[in-house]
Order: sequence, then structure tokens, then C-alpha cells
Amino acid sequence: MDSQLSISLRSFDRSIEQAYFNLFGMGSGEGELLDWRFRANPHGEAKFAVATRGERVVGMIALIPTHLAGVESGALGYQAIDTIVDPSCRGQGLFVKLGSFVQDQALAGAALVWGFPNANAARGWYGRLGWSNFGAAPLLMRSLRSAFLLGKLHPKLRSIDVRLVRGRNVQREVYTDGQQLSADFDHLWRRVAGDFGIGVDRSGEWMRWRLFDKPGADYRCVGLKSDVGQLEAFVAVRIADKHGGRLCYVMEAMCSPRHRRDLARLLLAELSRAARHGAEVALAWCPKSAPNYAAFREAGFVPVPPRLRPIEINFGARALHQRYAAAAANGASWYVSFLDSDTN
Repeated sequence: MDSQLSISLRSFDRSIEQAYFNLFGMGSGEGELLDWRFRANPHGEAKFAVATRGERVVGMIALIPTHLAGVESGALGYQAIDTIVDPSCRGQGLFVKLGSFVQDQALAGAALVWGFPNANAARGWYGRLGWSNFGAAPLLMRSLRSAFLLGKLHPKLRSIDVRLVRGRNVQREVYTDGQQLSADFDHLWRRVAGDFGIGVDRSGEWMRWRLFDKPGADYRCVGLKSDVGQLEAFVAVRIADKHGGRLCYVMEAMCSPRHRRDLARLLLAELSRAARHGAEVALAWCPKSAPNYAAFREAGFVPVPPRLRPIEINFGARALHQRYAAAAANGASWYVSFLDSDTN
């Protein structure tokens, strides 16, 4: 490898932004999205392991700070995303060098590194960098219109388009203000966080940033409240045209204890609305160990085996200090939803 190549830790700046344009093919109009993702996160500003040859960035790993619930107080993890190596440097071990730099030098004091590596990155994180493999991301699916499944059998059958979900009308609050969502959800999260194991701290401020502050955000956030105005069940969804169909992503679905059936009713109401708006299938991430898993099943979601998924998304972690070894070894103790995905 070129002796002029160097690896360093950086904050988000103009050179990193330019690297996204060069390496990922992002347009200059997406700079606002990068700024939101890497500078505005209430858990802290992102870090970047960067490989340069001269002034040119030829490799990078983005590291998103995540305060972790279910570990020790104040534990800070980093979610590794956007791992890329310039084509001119591939096959030279640069990815492993970047990953080793992250884990051995760059993140002193952090609890662990975690993420959802794709098929290419998984080989490096699991094989050479010591990550625990938690398996595939816990994907659930619910068909909303017949066209999606029939079209898989034969393209001509897509013309048979019947709505498959008809939820009852639910008197739900539609959130249009991020501050109101932040206040309401913060109280809900504090009541239920202990039941969700290890995961990103979903405090109200983080939820506002994730669902309302994102440039171009088009999430629909709804809730069911008690007679005294306390949020008891919450659902956030997004409808998007991806993977050859119109999909409804359930970004989050959470409820307080004893309100599982209310959460299932709220989910069905939102799925029915999504189907009326043309969504053909609903997708969600939810581990079997999570307390909201039963509500997803009650609403008709089923697990999707890895062999039937259009793309491979894995899940794993590695502890950066021995006292966090248990947290990074057992995927069953983790909670994730589509809110943890950087692509939705």
C-alpha cells in the first residue's frame, strides 16, 4: 500500500462532506442531511475514521454516538455506518486497518461499537475485527395489498389488487409538533425503557431529532393517550417506493405495560391507512425478546427468514472494554427498530 496513506480520526467537516460526494455519489443538495446526521444528534457529534492519500480521502468509517440504555449508566456506544474504500485501494486490507484503528485507538472510553453490516462489510467486522454476530436484523412483514404477493408469482397478477387489512377506526393523536412528541414520548420511554434491554436511549429529545428534525422527514407519528393525557401507545410509519414496491416502514411501535392490545389496534389502524394510500407490504424490525413483539404478531406481522430477504442486513457488536463484554456478546438482549437504521 502507498506509503503516503495515513489514517486519522476526524469530525464532520468540508473534506468529509466532499468524500460523501466522491465515494458515495451523493449530490451537493444532500449536504443538509449529512449535517443533521453528523452534527445535530443530541447524543453527540459523529466521528470519522478516515484514510487519506495526500489530500484525497480513499476510505472511511462513520461513527454515530449512541447513549445506550440497559448497560451501565452513561455508557456510550458508536454505531458504525457508511464503511467504504475507494476502488483504487480495494483488496489491500484498508477496511481492516480502518476498523482496527477505530477499535484499538480512536474510541478510548467508549463502551462498544455496533451496527448492521451488509454482506461485504460483515466478513471484515466478524472475521477480522472480532465482532459478535447477532444474526440477521430481526425483520417482520405484513402484506397489505394482494398485488405485492401475487406479483411475485407472476407480473401479470399485480393487476389483482385487493386491500388485505382493515383496521378499526381509532381515535389517535397525530403529532405535528416535534416538541410535543418529545415531551409525551419522554414520559413513555422512562416507564418502559427497563423492559427493552440494551438499545439506543430513546429519550424525547432523540425522538424529536430522529423523526421531526431530519431534513425532508415524512414520518407519520401517532399516539393513544389515557384519560389524563398520558401517552400509552405510539406508532411511527413511513411510506416509500423501494425494492420494486410501495412499502410501509413501521419505524417504531411501543406501548406501556398492559397496553399491548391498544398498540396492536393502533398498528392495524395505521396499516389500514397505509394500504389505502397504496402501500403493498409493511416491514418492521423487532426482536422476539422485545415486549412489543406480541403486538406486532397480533397485528399480523410474521418473521421473514433471511433467505427470503431482498438484501442482507446483519447485526453485531464488539466491546471496547472488558466490562462491556457481556453486552456485546448476546444479541438476544438488544432492542432495535427501524429508527436505528440510517437508510430509512
